[in-house]
Amino acid sequence: MWLVVLTRTLGLAGFGAWSLFIVTLSMTMTVSTMNCGSSLMRFLSGNRKPSEVNEAISTVFAMVSGVALIVGIALVCFSGVFVRRAFHSYQSGGILLAALIAALFFDSIFEEIKNLLRARRENRLWAYLCLTRLIPETLVVIAVAYVAESVAAAAWSYVAIAALSVAGGMVYLRARQGVRIVRPSRHIFLKYARYGLPLLPGVLASTLSLGADKYVVSCYLGLQEVGIYSVCFAISALVFFSTGAINDVLFPELSALHDQNDQQSFRNRFESVQKFVFGFGAGVAGLMAFFPHDILRTVASHDFAPGASTLAVLGVQGIFMAFILLYVVILNVHFRVWTTTVFWAVSGIAIVGFDVLLVPRIGIVGAAVGQLLATAGGAAILIAMHWKLFRQTFRPTWVLQISSASLGVYILAVVWHPAMATLLDSIARILAGGGVFLACLWVTRYMTLSDLRRLKKAMP
Repeated sequence: MWLVVLTRTLGLAGFGAWSLFIVTLSMTMTVSTMNCGSSLMRFLSGNRKPSEVNEAISTVFAMVSGVALIVGIALVCFSGVFVRRAFHSYQSGGILLAALIAALFFDSIFEEIKNLLRARRENRLWAYLCLTRLIPETLVVIAVAYVAESVAAAAWSYVAIAALSVAGGMVYLRARQGVRIVRPSRHIFLKYARYGLPLLPGVLASTLSLGADKYVVSCYLGLQEVGIYSVCFAISALVFFSTGAINDVLFPELSALHDQNDQQSFRNRFESVQKFVFGFGAGVAGLMAFFPHDILRTVASHDFAPGASTLAVLGVQGIFMAFILLYVVILNVHFRVWTTTVFWAVSGIAIVGFDVLLVPRIGIVGAAVGQLLATAGGAAILIAMHWKLFRQTFRPTWVLQISSASLGVYILAVVWHPAMATLLDSIARILAGGGVFLACLWVTRYMTLSDLRRLKKAMP
């Protein structure tokens, strides 16, 4: 919904500036949260005394708020260089930076409120909490952007919703979960820091690998190209978006099974999730590869049409990213934190290297190709590292079933290709492509009712 409205109200350069605002917020949050979410899910799952929960979350709140303050001060100190290089001296660059610092503080606190519910396996409550913020946030930001036609106004409306979300989340934790803020614990601080900080460089590198290309595009091409590329990347993220959401639930579940040494249940749950991720990712990627013009026509203004080739490449890249996110969970479950760190660091360096090499030569398509090359290589490395698990949980017949479904979508795209497509034509082609893919999965018995039941069991 953001794409549909903001691309039309803010324009190419304005949406590019908004994208850099969101990307920078995500990167700075990686530092401010200190990977405390992983620590909470690793050490606070299972049966815990209320006093232990209170002490842990109070310590985490103190950690992330303190680091957010430090990062904010650093951004102020380097504000001139940052606004000039990242936003190309955009007219609202200084206001956006101030909004970024405020949003960083509130988002860091809210992230740990969500992480606490995930750690306690309150998955349904976690989903409700996310929706109670996401829905009003989306509506308010869109309304403000539509009325004011200003990136700065949209950013500050985002900050306002973030602040209200923190207030509401704290009230909920106290009233419904019985959480009380107590004195932070030095012992918990050291314990969580020892686990989370080794992961931090890798998590930061992973965030950079997903966002640094926008800075490279901005540096070489400008804010308008950032806007086009950001739309394509945001759409392509649907391919691996489900994996990130699933991992929020899967990590504590697999951690508990690993601690119990229940290897059979571990493999069964992982297989069900992997099958869904592969099928969903391949289906969405196929639509982006075969109907890129239709998708862009549906979600963005005609100014973003030059990004069709970029979207097609990024859609395919999303399949490999989905597998990367899935197998990184296995690394973290087995406490291979430094392996995760090195992997993401190398991936980030590879992506930036490909971008610097390709973007000046072939534009934003080069950034997409760089992402594809780096993620394909990364997925191959992680699968090789977990070859035994992969061999036990991945069925070769899946590839044939997915390939036949993708072929069906391709044939539809070739046969049904109107010369002067309208918006309704594009929507119809996308829906028909999705229907063909699902029908092929059902006919080939890739996904049956029993598979859906197993997936539901794997994701309580």
